[in-house]
Amino acid sequence: MLTLGQQAMADSAARCSHCGKVAKKNGLPLHCSVCNHASYCGALCQSAGWQLHKKTCVTLHDVRQRVSAAHEADDWRGVLKWEGRMDELMDGLKDAWCDWSLHAFSRAHELGYRSTGNEDHALSIIRLEERRVELLGKLGRFRDQGAALRAIANHLNRLGRTQESATCFQRARDLGAQHGFFPEECGQAGGWPE
Repeated sequence: MLTLGQQAMADSAARCSHCGKVAKKNGLPLHCSVCNHASYCGALCQSAGWQLHKKTCVTLHDVRQRVSAAHEADDWRGVLKWEGRMDELMDGLKDAWCDWSLHAFSRAHELGYRSTGNEDHALSIIRLEERRVELLGKLGRFRDQGAALRAIANHLNRLGRTQESATCFQRARDLGAQHGFFPEECGQAGGWPE
């Protein structure tokens, strides 16, 4: 069962990028063959929408390169420009690369939060780091998992959600005790996976 947010994303992904109608042919939407991102209800709309779409039509390989370059340059706006394609970017990647992608978007939101003070960035960091906590546990990277928990706790604290923050810090401490390190040793992960 999909959450409301997931359902909204699925509904918007199934809408024609040109006319806005539900983009289904034989039960499936037509997608741009280059980027596989834009959906269309038929060939007429795809043809009519090409002049506008070609300005933003980018292959996943190119998006990955652009996200990587922007991340390396600490260009948070350049990274976040592609956030709408994050899950698509991660599809089929090995877990270590998925973690790198999640970290790149989380770091971009951190820089955005520092630049603007906008709490939406803090909420996005929490959401992304929660995904990283699960993935890092699966990878057995417990120090990085502790660092992700600390990042979540810090942002919960910034948002005035002190009880949730305290619970998250406790999870980091428990993880450290279980795996033989102190939560303060949890460095900020984010280099390229090996």
